[in-house]
Amino acid sequence: MPDPSQLGSGDTQPQIDKQELAFYEKIKKDLRDLLSKKKSIDKSLAAVEDYIYRYEGAYLEDTLNGNIIKGFDNYLKGSGSGAGGHGSASNALRRKGTYTDNDRLFSLSSATYLKVCYEV
Repeated sequence: MPDPSQLGSGDTQPQIDKQELAFYEKIKKDLRDLLSKKKSIDKSLAAVEDYIYRYEGAYLEDTLNGNIIKGFDNYLKGSGSGAGGHGSASNALRRKGTYTDNDRLFSLSSATYLKVCYEV
């Protein structure tokens, strides 16, 4: 289709056919619908990734003696219950969490989650 700016004035300019206009409007509506659907899916993905991040952190905090990330050596050795057994001081020390972001195997495997984290 020739560029309208290159054509002279008068009857030589192309006329937009009603069928072409209807096709254009349909494509435009489809694009709008697809963009809306993508936005909804992106929100769902962000919610799932946040869920994984939170539960991964809870898992790492609860399994400081041994887990699938760092191994089970500390669990097998035992963290020494001492004479008092399960004292509240030893539980508080154990629950503080001595893990880093590098221990987050599942959260770090998501490229979209990392992208969102580094944009903020």
